[in-house]
Amino acid sequence: MTQQFVIRQIYLKDMSYQAPTGAAIFTHEWAPQVKVDMKVTHEAIAGGLTEVVLTISIVTKSAGSTAYMIEIMQAGVFQISGYSADQVERIVLAKCPTILLPYARETVDTVLMKGRFPALILDPIDFEANLAALKKSR
Repeated sequence: MTQQFVIRQIYLKDMSYQAPTGAAIFTHEWAPQVKVDMKVTHEAIAGGLTEVVLTISIVTKSAGSTAYMIEIMQAGVFQISGYSADQVERIVLAKCPTILLPYARETVDTVLMKGRFPALILDPIDFEANLAALKKSR
């Protein structure tokens, strides 16, 4: 069987932004403490396609208060066929999130700009290394 990997669609599945402290956060010196969590999920959908979702949750505090909270669910629909189960696992847990991450980064920066916060540069993620660590822990 011929191997096929095709990006069918990339889209923002869900997004949430909150600045619970409001304008008061801008009256303090900006000294952010940022916590970033990421997870990757996937599921088969009709037509032999797979939806992969990269979820990024960010909570930033400054001066003891929560400055903002963002959750981005960046998704893609991929056609993946002709690969072994191990190869498919590598594709959906490493290759697909690597493709989705730049789109999620751009969304985070755009939201923060509109909220009048400094840009947050999310570090590159080595999804291949994460997958290797996950396999080791099994």
